[in-house]
Amino acid sequence: MRKIKLLHIQLLPLLSGAQNMMLNLLKGLDKNKYEIYVLSKPGGPLVEEVKKNNFHYIPVNSLRRNLSFWDVIAFISMIRIFRKYRFDIVHTHSSKTGFLGRIAGRFTRVPKIIHTVHGFPFHPYQNQIVYNFYFLLEKFAAKFCDKMVFVNNSYREFALRKRFKQTEKLQTIFNGIEIIDKKNITPVIIGNNSFTIGCVSRFEKVKNIEKTLKAAIRVCLTDNEIKFIFVGDGKLLSKSKEIVNKANMKKRIIFTGWQTNILEWLTSFDALLSYSKYEGLSISILEAMSVGLPIIASDINGNNELISEKNGVLIPLNDVDKLTNVLLSLPNRRTELEAWGKESLKLVRKKFNMTDFIDKYVEIYES
Repeated sequence: MRKIKLLHIQLLPLLSGAQNMMLNLLKGLDKNKYEIYVLSKPGGPLVEEVKKNNFHYIPVNSLRRNLSFWDVIAFISMIRIFRKYRFDIVHTHSSKTGFLGRIAGRFTRVPKIIHTVHGFPFHPYQNQIVYNFYFLLEKFAAKFCDKMVFVNNSYREFALRKRFKQTEKLQTIFNGIEIIDKKNITPVIIGNNSFTIGCVSRFEKVKNIEKTLKAAIRVCLTDNEIKFIFVGDGKLLSKSKEIVNKANMKKRIIFTGWQTNILEWLTSFDALLSYSKYEGLSISILEAMSVGLPIIASDINGNNELISEKNGVLIPLNDVDKLTNVLLSLPNRRTELEAWGKESLKLVRKKFNMTDFIDKYVEIYES
């Protein structure tokens, strides 16, 4: 029987949330049933992972993050690729490739087009003109796919209210995470027995790094036993280091850069901190929950579907004082933290497990 030709489209060849979610899905598909292709801008760690898993890789050099004339070239390239390979299913990710890929797919009569919304291109921190522009683009692109999948319920409810598509064509599928026994993970050795709060994040404005650092510095000035580890990379990493160095806290607030052994770092932490302005469904938080960590996070859509008083604390987005006070209280709440960590792991097993995640996408592919 002929295999189903499945194409996934990403914009950047990174290994952040959307790309890792895609790889988890593709690894779980039946290789005897699916012939798997991945398209993206070339040159990053995603390409290595795709090839390592023996998936077909298609580079599109004209893909760019910012809006430009290159988008027209990328769109034409996609049309040529779709006509050449005659895919059965095209599955798009991210806003730009979601827009270009869905329209190109419908133009070339791809039988089934699916788009996963990891995050809308518009958000409350944009000016109204920019917000409206991206909103209209996203609503227009929604017409060109058969199914829109959302990583949290708040996105789906928004799309329903704004009438992006009919109800039955909008579906929530929570990201899934693989659970690995902690006994099989060797924690990173990070020094003395201080209480360690970890943060795994891209260093971008949307991740609220500056306010996170502000709280971390306040905590370190008050309590000598608390240490912070920031794992990740991004545009604001250099500026973040400058802020910490100026506060004379570089021995207490440590930057590791980009790491591939995330679970080994997570098992070294006593709690995870994520104070983002905007999230879909954070893979970093899910990974932390999968190793039984309590979570301290911003009270935003997405986070509030992962965290409650049973497994952590949600902090109002602009309340750095409350964030600081909660972080300072953690070393004296060991029993509570242990209970939160157990609840995190329990919740992942019940609601965010890999099996359900893959099965729900397969149901869409094969319906």
